[in-house]
Amino acid sequence: MRTPGSRMIFGPVPSRRLGLSLGVDVIPHKTCTFDCVYCECGATTDKTCERREFYTVRDVLAELEANLSRMKDKPDVITLSGSGEPTLYHPLDALIDGIKRQSSLPVAVITNSSLLWMREVRDEISHADIVLPSLDAAVDGAFRRINRPHALCDLPRVIGGLETFLAGYPGTVLFEILLIEGYNTGADNLEALRNVVGRMSVDRVQLNTAVRPGTESHIEPLDEESMEKIRDFFGPRCEVIASARTTRMRHEERIVEELVIPLLDRRPCTAADIGAALGVSVPEAMRLMSGLVAEGRVAERRHGGAIYYSSTSRE
Repeated sequence: MRTPGSRMIFGPVPSRRLGLSLGVDVIPHKTCTFDCVYCECGATTDKTCERREFYTVRDVLAELEANLSRMKDKPDVITLSGSGEPTLYHPLDALIDGIKRQSSLPVAVITNSSLLWMREVRDEISHADIVLPSLDAAVDGAFRRINRPHALCDLPRVIGGLETFLAGYPGTVLFEILLIEGYNTGADNLEALRNVVGRMSVDRVQLNTAVRPGTESHIEPLDEESMEKIRDFFGPRCEVIASARTTRMRHEERIVEELVIPLLDRRPCTAADIGAALGVSVPEAMRLMSGLVAEGRVAERRHGGAIYYSSTSRE
């Protein structure tokens, strides 16, 4: 959800992992090291390991400052995430340090862990207060099938980079595993994942599943019972990620319409997601979506028993 005129800042949006998060997206859509089957941002169009300053640090910080100055209710965290892999941005450390000079809020980075084998990436990302790395598979076949990585991001290199980074990182680590039936839920992969994660220094292991429509249309989320069984398998540090909490933000309907399309440009959302992000009731969010669907600006799609809305510009 971007405010009018924003290119790189979106939100705040409710995060199931961080609370109310203001997003900083410094990667062009859809530039990534992976092409994950479940990605809610769509298929990767530029699969690369080349790090670049896609936008100047000065421009990003100027836009962030403008957004923060307009916000009555401050977010819980500022998060580097969005349309691709954030560690492709260079210089990441200068950006994080600049954000910290502007705000006392913690800075988080969500990463697919693919570039942590690079020392410069480990050094730069260590400036963040919270790192949310992910690893969906520890068996090569499952890893390639679900994440479809760049050729340079082979599994031993990714795991080695993760282990090296986490061994020296002093901040909070929320480690994510996203589970998809038929891809990475076999006993061999789960056992390998448990062994790998067991060697790493993490605060929490967080299990997720494909709750939003992804790149491949046949992807379905795991049911609650299966998620709980896998949580028990991973032990006491593990949790199933809870639903995002609601926010108290209030906007006039005109402003809501200006903000909701950029939100849906980024990822499909349910009426509950939209209501939580914008501070309106679910019926009000459904009413708004109904109007935007009728105008052809929003499409609706059923997935996993729920209705998701997306911007027609993503089609």
